[in-house]
Amino acid sequence: MKDVIEFKIDKWIQRRMDISKFHFYGSSIGTLTLAELQGLAPYDEIIDKDLALGYGNAQGSLKLRERIAALHSSSAVKLTADNVVITPGSIMANYLSLVNIAGPGDHVICQYPTFSQLWCVPKFQGAEVDLWRLKRGSGGWEASLDELKRMIKKNTKVIIINNPNNPTGAILPLPALQSLIALAAAHSIILYSDEVFSPLFHGTTRPVPPLVSLGYPATISTGSVSKTIGLAGIRIGWIVSPDIAFLERVMTARDWTTISVSQLDSGVAAFALSDKVLPQILARNHATCARSIAVLADFAARNQGRVEWTPPAGAGTAFVRVLGPDGTPVDDAAFADVLVRETGVSVLPGGFCFGDEDEDTELKGYIRIGLGLNEHVLREGLRIVESFLDGKGFPKSLLPTTAQGQAFISKL
Repeated sequence: MKDVIEFKIDKWIQRRMDISKFHFYGSSIGTLTLAELQGLAPYDEIIDKDLALGYGNAQGSLKLRERIAALHSSSAVKLTADNVVITPGSIMANYLSLVNIAGPGDHVICQYPTFSQLWCVPKFQGAEVDLWRLKRGSGGWEASLDELKRMIKKNTKVIIINNPNNPTGAILPLPALQSLIALAAAHSIILYSDEVFSPLFHGTTRPVPPLVSLGYPATISTGSVSKTIGLAGIRIGWIVSPDIAFLERVMTARDWTTISVSQLDSGVAAFALSDKVLPQILARNHATCARSIAVLADFAARNQGRVEWTPPAGAGTAFVRVLGPDGTPVDDAAFADVLVRETGVSVLPGGFCFGDEDEDTELKGYIRIGLGLNEHVLREGLRIVESFLDGKGFPKSLLPTTAQGQAFISKL
């Protein structure tokens, strides 16, 4: 990609990794060890010890593709292994898909805020990109379908969504997806859904089916085992689509990149997605998220006037806005930077990492906090953040040691 800019999220984390003690910036849930994973089905082998360690099937192992196809099927839409391509993580799934969809002369609409790869890759490919903005109201983060209709142009090639949404935790429910399909079908537009956090839905939120299971042929879903399943250490993602011709173009593009994925990684992923193991992982990780949401709700309630949020309906992150004493949003990048340097609590500055190039007041002051944390770690880290917000009650052990920190605390 010509003139590619830095990937803000990864660069932010990398540059502060050595001083981070409380890693609140992540979005994976319940990372498992191999031993813990094996314990979920002790009589089944994670890896076939007779496996020949060659390249394997370029499209991905048949067993893994069959399991992913089943997860993306419905009573009306039966997908097969031929509808799945395995990739090294969902980030490669998105990249290979997006470079094969849009380029110069095409118009792309992308839900926003979201993982910036989804709108940056089409932009760097030369496509015109407009952002379909989620706005926070009394009912949470919502997107207007009427606004989306007005954004469509004659050359609109694809509408991109992230469902459940990172970082807001918002979802597009089934009725909204059905309306989106009707709109796309009327204009012959491709619908693309990054579903890396599916099926992670919280509380009373009704689970949303995969986009590719709803009967519209021009749909693409991507996902991985990294977030909801908590296995980011095995680099397994996927692309699912009813459009076999599109998947063939993806396979041609991957010939120039990764050829195939690790057979060892594929074996672990197939084990994790089995009927025996997957329900146990999801139950465990849903419980982890529920505890984290309850802890964050208590934190927000104790700090009314300084903290505001909408509890996430899905995904593995909470989006929390930090306010100054006057009720205006803080500079999220400055806040997050001083926080980690003075206390070791590392959060992701939402406006800085997810905002577009223009001044985006809608996202100013937001920090992203992962829901996959140990409850004790989350409580202790939030206690430090709470002290950080309280200028008078700041513990002596956490008093700012730098001029920047002292200056910033004086503003709080």
